[in-house]
Amino acid sequence: MKKIIIAIIVVLLVILIGFVTYVANKTVRINETDISDFTPIKNDAIADKYCPYIISNSEYEYPYAVYYRASVDDRGNTYIAYHYFWEREVNNTKGFVPWLSRNIYTGGLKLQKIMFGKHDIEVIGIVLDKNNKIIKVIYESPENYSPNDFSVKHKTNEITQNITLPLRFKVVSWNHLFQHVDNNYELQKGEVELFVKPKYFTQALWDEFTMFKKEETALKQNRAHYLWEREYVQ
Repeated sequence: MKKIIIAIIVVLLVILIGFVTYVANKTVRINETDISDFTPIKNDAIADKYCPYIISNSEYEYPYAVYYRASVDDRGNTYIAYHYFWEREVNNTKGFVPWLSRNIYTGGLKLQKIMFGKHDIEVIGIVLDKNNKIIKVIYESPENYSPNDFSVKHKTNEITQNITLPLRFKVVSWNHLFQHVDNNYELQKGEVELFVKPKYFTQALWDEFTMFKKEETALKQNRAHYLWEREYVQ
């Protein structure tokens, strides 16, 4: 049985190396940084007021920092993106496929770091009207989630009605995707709710964590962010 497993791993590695060789320098998308109709702003008070609370546990660990970027559009609406930083992401589920994920994607060959950058960063976006009322919340949740899979499919969600403060999001997958919960949600055993004070996402930090790639390839991709974030306050 061990010989079969080793043989499978070797075959997968050969396929992977061939794939990497083929796509490493193949440009798939050219991106722009000049986003019309948006003006970048820095407003710590507004960012503080609307920053979501995060509910997590020791299995999924806890974000160690939150960084935001914000812009105003031509109609006076304010767009804020909150980026939550985890030291790492890893699927500790037992089984062969999660083991492959740990040794190829998040660890071992560390494809995740090669493709996106260090650590794990997730984003939640909100839109305020000119009176600073929330009119939209945007976040990603896992679709058809199973911890026994190699990876997690992302589903983008938008909330436009019955939005109340504080915003609360529960971490529901090993790669730190979210479920929105309302103020009636009661913490389950082992869960902790925390608020991390947001700081402005400077360009130096943006570049350090390789959030944006002018030219994307299969192995060099943008990290999750919104178009309105690509311009920044000097």
